[in-house]
Amino acid sequence: MQRYSDEIIDEVRQTNDIVDIISQYVHLKRSGRNYFGLCPFHNEKSPSFSVSPDKQIFHCFGCGVGGNVFTFLTKIEGINFIEAVQTLAQRSNIQLPTLDGGGDTGKEKLKAKVYQVNEFTAKYYHENLYKPSSKIAQEYIKKRKLTNETLQSFQIGFSGKFDELYQELKKQGFEEAEILESGLVNRNDKGQYIDRYRNRLMFPICDARGKVIAFGGRVLDDSKPKYINSPENVVYSKGRNLFGLNVAKKGDIKQILIVEGYMDVISLHQRGITNVVAPLGTALTQQQGWLLRKNSEKIILSFDSDEAGLNAKTRALDILQEMGCDIRILQMEGAKDPDEYIIKYGNARFNNLVEKALSVIEFKVKLLKQNLKLEVANDKIKFLNEIAKLIAKIDNTMEREVYLEKIAKEYDISKEAIYAEVNKLIYKEAKGERILEKAKPVIKHKKAEESQISKTLKKRENTILSILLTGDINIFKIIEQNIKIEDFKDTINKQIAKKLYEEFEKGNSNINGIIDMLRRRRAKSYYRNYGR
Repeated sequence: MQRYSDEIIDEVRQTNDIVDIISQYVHLKRSGRNYFGLCPFHNEKSPSFSVSPDKQIFHCFGCGVGGNVFTFLTKIEGINFIEAVQTLAQRSNIQLPTLDGGGDTGKEKLKAKVYQVNEFTAKYYHENLYKPSSKIAQEYIKKRKLTNETLQSFQIGFSGKFDELYQELKKQGFEEAEILESGLVNRNDKGQYIDRYRNRLMFPICDARGKVIAFGGRVLDDSKPKYINSPENVVYSKGRNLFGLNVAKKGDIKQILIVEGYMDVISLHQRGITNVVAPLGTALTQQQGWLLRKNSEKIILSFDSDEAGLNAKTRALDILQEMGCDIRILQMEGAKDPDEYIIKYGNARFNNLVEKALSVIEFKVKLLKQNLKLEVANDKIKFLNEIAKLIAKIDNTMEREVYLEKIAKEYDISKEAIYAEVNKLIYKEAKGERILEKAKPVIKHKKAEESQISKTLKKRENTILSILLTGDINIFKIIEQNIKIEDFKDTINKQIAKKLYEEFEKGNSNINGIIDMLRRRRAKSYYRNYGR
């Protein structure tokens, strides 16, 4: 089995700080000596994912996953250990020795061959685009006003007839197994090899590194389906890649615009808007979300304005919000997609749309208003209740205050009324967990007492503590009226609650020290063993 030496692996690990790597995927906040965030490997509302810069390890107290920087990369990217070492070595400019066959299994050798098949095919299709026999494709390109620079940047090409690609691949020495695995050729019941793509405009799909991993083909007549894409194989997983990211990365991508299709990306790119990508299908996946989180600070969604586009937008919002992304939603009227809009109205108006893109709250409020008549009392009450639900989910107190002010002014609703509903919901969510349970008989032995405390009760108490840890004095006043320190049954939770109550009563909402205490107590037993 081929592998890198321990010395090489240690060098790669030591030159890649685990906090830097994980921060590309997870929004981390420092608390004491460690960092915490929402776990990327299971759904959670309160951060239980811990990263230790001292020990260079991570651990989730919710689902139990943990390890070092290689472990994290293999899990989050869906790659193997060798690929993780290679990715991190490239990041650190470390020259790795060559491994025979590029890996340690037959699968790795097949992957290397499929990459070669794809690379050759992209060049073959691109060259074919300029031949006299490709007139239908040339007419389409002329109609769409695509420049030669754009054609080259995206390696746009044109596929031939029946088995032309297959015959060419055979001439290059590729074997049937490699060709079939690429998905570029099918074998029919008669044993004939037929090209998957025939007489179609071809869009090579590349990974973030620029390697060709798949293809999309667009028909140029009335044939169906309009688009066909490569099947998943050893090098291609559509849910883990984004079309155009390899090209976008050549410029500034602190802000990324997500559109729906190949031509949206290409059309915008040609007009100077290069920070644009598209999911390979309308539904954004969690893996694509991590890819965006890794590469950009702000994400703007611009899916089509039809029902399918709205559904895709809603799903993408849910995924990206869970990851702590800064999200905006582009609102577009007068065109069905960004490609049509920018051709029709030009760059200046499109850039103005981007600048005025809505926040998640503004977008959801606007959607809500579309289905209600605010001049009708019942509808206005429903509107108020739904707005309160949205604002109650905002963790940041200052952000919550800004939206309260803005929405109250814009929709002529009493700010105090919204605020009262929001506080009611926050308290209701906490009390709905049924933290208060009737006291059980006192048990003399501490261990026996704690054994009577259920996991459910601890979870409920943790929910209240998490709400208090936001530092909101108004929420504290509501909770204090209903929950006393002695109502907490878990010993550690009671100590933390006591400290919180004391600090709030002093008027001190700077509770970082209390957060540190909470994290240290929960992490102590793990790091004693795992960090060795």
